[in-house]
Parts: sequence; structure tokens; C-alpha cells
Amino acid sequence: MKKVLGLVVFNCLFTSSVALAQTSLLVVFPPTNHQTSTEKIFFIGTTPHDGQVFINGRPINRNQAGHFSPRLPLQLGEKVFKVSYQNQEREIKVTKLSTPPELPPGLGFAKDSLTPAVDIARLPGELICFGAIAPPQATVSVKLANQTIPLSPQPSQAQLPANSSVLTGKNQPTISSPSKYQGCTTVAKVADLGQPLFSLTLNGNTATQLGQGKISILASAQLPVIEVIATSGVSRTGLSSDHSRITPLPKGTRVAVTGK
Repeated sequence: MKKVLGLVVFNCLFTSSVALAQTSLLVVFPPTNHQTSTEKIFFIGTTPHDGQVFINGRPINRNQAGHFSPRLPLQLGEKVFKVSYQNQEREIKVTKLSTPPELPPGLGFAKDSLTPAVDIARLPGELICFGAIAPPQATVSVKLANQTIPLSPQPSQAQLPANSSVLTGKNQPTISSPSKYQGCTTVAKVADLGQPLFSLTLNGNTATQLGQGKISILASAQLPVIEVIATSGVSRTGLSSDHSRITPLPKGTRVAVTGK
């Protein structure tokens, strides 16, 4: 079924553009700015049957109809591929995204997996949450000031593949790491709590690591105030452009800072 579906998509892509392909270079996959986490990337395209196609200066094999589908290796980060045919050229940028953090050879947390990773501030009584990636079956906790917060293992989550996976054959769900630990706490009093100390214990051995982000609790009666000095400011439901917009704030709007 997978092979049949792949052939259907492949044939549809070429059939819809066959007239154009008679006189020009056509690359139907990947798109101009493509992101992936796979080790190799497919290039699917077609040209008139004569001449030669090159990708970054290397000749590419084609079938008698002029179609080509090489699979090229990828390294982490951004790479620009130049697909050329006679006097025509297409530039395609492909970015290989990092895979989930890997555990170190010995006892320890996965690199850059401790959260919060930056300084944060909360109001008294608000949740302060922590996260880490550690070996399965470990006992994980965080020491913050005078309290110890246990971190519980989180259930695995499956992420569905992108639609383009039908072209690469990697069309199975990706299961997230089963060794992610999370936990939360609250602090009732104003304080500078400093950096949390993460600890994991496995098979009688213990490893600790200091978190990067410092934690502080704001005074409700002495909140800092900021003012919009641009023509308008955008407010969102979260801390990045991935979150939805609430409303533009006009110039001169003042708001109290209740968290950082």
C-alpha cells in the first residue's frame, strides 16, 4: 500500500507539469525552503531527456523520460542545493533540524534539557515548573531554596510525519523520548531563589547539575511598569510568535509586569 501511494503521488506530480517539463527544468520536491530531520533528502524533478542535470556540480542520473529522484545526505543545519540544467538553475534551501537530545554515556541529564533554561520571575503562589531528560527508571528531583520537588516521568507522545513523508518512505509516527521528567511547585513569599539544583539517582548512583535559569518571586505591590513607545505593540497569549495575538497595544499603553 505504501509503494502504491508513493507511485500515485509521484505520477500526479509529474503529470500535472509534463507540458512545462518539455522545455524547462522542473523540481517538484523539496520546496524552496524545506525543513526536515531525516538523514537524507529526496530531489524529485524532470527535464527534457537530452542534456545533463547537476546538483551542486555533481551529475545526476535520470531515466529515459528525463525524470530524476536522487537521495542526498544531509548534515545538521542549513544547506543550499543548486540544481542546474543547461542555462537554467534552481536554488533550494534545506534545513536539517536537530533531533531530540541524547543521554550522555555515563549517568547524567541530556544536554540542554534542563528547564527553565533562562531567568524567570513569577508572582507569589504561581506555578513554577521544571523539566529534564534523564535515563528511564531514574529518580529525578529539583532542589529550590529549602524545598525538594520530585519530577515525574511523562508518558510518550507520538508525532505524525509530514505529508512529504510519502516521498521518503518514512511515514511512521515518531515516538517522543520516554525519559522526560516534569514537576511544578509554588512559592508564597517574595524571594530571589537562585538556580535550581537538579538531581537524578539510578542503581544507587546519584548525579547533580545546576540549572541555568535563576528564579525569583515578584512583590505584588511593587510590580515594574512598562510603556509602549512604538506606534503599536503586539500582545500575545505566550512568549513567542507561535502563540496567538490578543490585540495591538497603542502607543502610550502602560502595563504591569507580572512575570518574566
